[in-house]
Amino acid sequence: MNKIKFMTIILVMVASLVGCSMEEESGEVLENKPSAITSKTINLTMMQPETINPITNKNKSVGYIMNLIYDSLFTIDENYDTVPQLVEEYKIENDGMSINIKLKDIKWHDGTTLTSSDVKFTVDLIKQNIDSPYNELVENISSILIINDKEFNINFNDKYAFSIDTLIFPIVSEKQLEKDKNINNYKNNLVGNGAYKIKNYEERKNISLIINDSYYDQLPSTAKNIEVEIVPDEEAQVSMVISLDSDIAKISLDDLSKFYEKEFKTTTYESRDYECLLFNYNNEFFKDINFRKAIISSINKDKILEEGYINNATLVKFPLNSKSKYYDKDIKTLEYSKEKAKKYLSEVTLETNENINNIDKNTKNNKNTVQDLNKSNLETNNKKDNITDNETTTKEDKEKVIKEQISKLNLKIIVNKDNPERKKSAYIISDNLKDIGIKNTIEELSIEDMNKALNEKNYDLALVGWELSLVPDATNILESIGYEDEKLTNYINSLKNATTESQIRDIYKSIQKYVNENALFMSLVIRYDYIVTNRRIEGKISPNSFDIYEGITNLDIAK
Repeated sequence: MNKIKFMTIILVMVASLVGCSMEEESGEVLENKPSAITSKTINLTMMQPETINPITNKNKSVGYIMNLIYDSLFTIDENYDTVPQLVEEYKIENDGMSINIKLKDIKWHDGTTLTSSDVKFTVDLIKQNIDSPYNELVENISSILIINDKEFNINFNDKYAFSIDTLIFPIVSEKQLEKDKNINNYKNNLVGNGAYKIKNYEERKNISLIINDSYYDQLPSTAKNIEVEIVPDEEAQVSMVISLDSDIAKISLDDLSKFYEKEFKTTTYESRDYECLLFNYNNEFFKDINFRKAIISSINKDKILEEGYINNATLVKFPLNSKSKYYDKDIKTLEYSKEKAKKYLSEVTLETNENINNIDKNTKNNKNTVQDLNKSNLETNNKKDNITDNETTTKEDKEKVIKEQISKLNLKIIVNKDNPERKKSAYIISDNLKDIGIKNTIEELSIEDMNKALNEKNYDLALVGWELSLVPDATNILESIGYEDEKLTNYINSLKNATTESQIRDIYKSIQKYVNENALFMSLVIRYDYIVTNRRIEGKISPNSFDIYEGITNLDIAK
């Protein structure tokens, strides 16, 4: 009964969506709106936009369509590398404090020329609209000096290695959105500069896109026009593809099982959802490199990928997309080995802890001589000790005490209770630690309690996720792990101040090596995202989380 009701709802919803663009007075409804099966255009969907101004729009599904209509100075390719788009030439100057840019010969869709003034107008518009999703990208821009119609300098407040990577916002027309015009009125946002131009726009119904014959870059002769249906929500977007009224859609992992291989092709790509295991450095044990190495060596990442994330992710060694030019695939990480983990555990010295280093070698009962090293993990010992100040503890005595303290540990592992993949992974980690003799307790927390525990350092191990920035800058994560070290700080500062791609690459290589050799935290995975395509569509699409329709001009329709 429930299934019947569910399918009825979908059919009614799809019928209503299709019907809204049909001419009700005509008796030839089916002829006016061909299905995707017979359509000669590529059919897409987007949710109801509040605006189609790409600068102020905050809806991702609308933004993906706007990427077809508007180009940026630079864009992100399928490997998450930043490459020129509207830019013909560029040069970093003044020790990284400015960039000189020369534009390609570009026409707006109304035939007028795109100029340096349009770029300056766009940056100023983003700065004026603090809610713009691109606002953070222009915060470091202090001014734009126009040299001529095609050349200008962008000046920055501070030196920043990834300044080029921030120039990925769409460029809009000053003429179309000049002062005193309503920048969110769709009538003022019908002229772009991208590979597709708007032929027709009906509010709450659809957008018809046609190939831009005057596009500055060469497009395949087989590139198809696009019809975009406006739908109420993501569920409707998925339903439209299932009913074959849409050709391509971004779907969730939960929706993946709805699409059969016979009718659809699935394209998998790395998202920006990065997962890792953090150590709490307020716990004295995590200040010991051998203890950290023991933890990491005990964890079976392959099992986490297979059982925790059901193989819907990529194992990574560092918080960068694995295809990025800055990601070092050759860096060696600690391998999963119970034997090596136990060996590292036996080599823990806690050299930074005075309580361990001041133990008397003649103390008859060493288990009662060490004060509680971590109140959240160790049993409190209130017994007084008789220590002879003039004598030092033997290596054997220290090892015995440390071994005993490790046996008393009960590490607190925190994880978001609403994230099933992380929860599964947390229990795998828990079992792995128990296999080498480290007791632990998992606490499943709400998002609010999780954030509170992280802020208050009320954990020992935390399984967490980050949304990686489109800018390939991992310094924010490195500064958030809680590890204080002069060498790491110097690396981070050097990275931020690098002025060439080769410098960034070399520094990143050193950082990745340092992080892994010192076991500062444990990178786990970057999750996948998914695009499904109707099998009538031929050719390769190369999506990324910045532009899911990257490469759509290469697609053709099967004959």
